Amino acid sequence: MSSEAALDEIDRIHDDEPERAAASLRGFDATGLPAGRLPLLGFLLLHVLGEKFGAWAEAAERLVALREARADAPLALLAHAAVAARLAGRADESETELARRGGEAGAGLLVGLGVIGWRPPAATEDLAAELHRLAAASAALAVDGPLNQRLAIGFNNATSALLDRAPAPVAPTVAAALAAGADAALRFWLAAGTWVNHERALYLRALVANRCGHAAAARDDCRKALAIIAANGAEEVDRVFLQLQLAGALLKLGDAAAGEAQLAEAKSAAAAWADDGMRSWFQGEYDRLFAGGGH
Repeated sequence: MSSEAALDEIDRIHDDEPERAAASLRGFDATGLPAGRLPLLGFLLLHVLGEKFGAWAEAAERLVALREARADAPLALLAHAAVAARLAGRADESETELARRGGEAGAGLLVGLGVIGWRPPAATEDLAAELHRLAAASAALAVDGPLNQRLAIGFNNATSALLDRAPAPVAPTVAAALAAGADAALRFWLAAGTWVNHERALYLRALVANRCGHAAAARDDCRKALAIIAANGAEEVDRVFLQLQLAGALLKLGDAAAGEAQLAEAKSAAAAWADDGMRSWFQGEYDRLFAGGGH
């Protein structure tokens, strides 16, 4: 089996068979692996060895060794190695090299986002405070730098994670962090992403706005995202979730006719999906929006 095929197999089994995935990672030979596949290997080392088994020191050791062995290591692998080293509490040149190639400010932000992404603070308020700090710091960073796509992903993931943890009603400090994180994700995606990334970043902002009681902002971002989809191509699943959020916003704003129309269309489309997981996801978002409100 080629190194690429072996990596794909680890990726395929890592959630269902983490022990086997960990054993395969420990025996993996990356010598012939193309540079473009190294970020996936780095992700799996962090996710399986670190996140699933708590072996952060081992994950860091293997990532640092991989970085040192590969002069062609892309920025994403350097970021993974720098985060792993920070989580393991060890000194390493990965973050220095990341700063040299991607800029010191951007590297610091990216590693900070990686730390709270892989091992978030136990307290929601602490996670919110760190996300807010990183988002505020990112405002001074140009969006056209070499790390902009990684920063977009980092802010998107950290904001989504905080949103998943935030109890209702959302505390003001948490709401402020969510808004700052979603704004930062959109800012970097506008510079680094495709139109799909743009509309999904607007969707994240709409989710945050609806959850935090800002229905007019949610409505406006949903309409912008739906217009992007209409102008560029078919993203049926994204469209349905946007319609659901738009319906929630419109109904909160008292626009019952338009809200009910959007909701009926979204529910009809979701009911036709063959994927049980997608239907369950839709139901979960529906429940968060309406929580027994009779829709």
